Amino acid sequence: MKKFAHLAMTFFCAMASAMIAAYSLAYIAHYNLGVPGSALREQALICAALVFGLVTIEFLASKE
Repeated sequence: MKKFAHLAMTFFCAMASAMIAAYSLAYIAHYNLGVPGSALREQALICAALVFGLVTIEFLASKE
């Protein structure tokens, strides 16, 4: 049960960091670079998926 709780927290942290990264990149691109909001939706989802995947791999591959 403890391993399941650790895995659940790992996925939660990975999803939260992916969400923060996607929102930050979209904010910078929209307000500082002038990219329209409709053009950012697909790129934000791709960025969130990449960050989520990389953070998840890093957490699951680390030997503790």
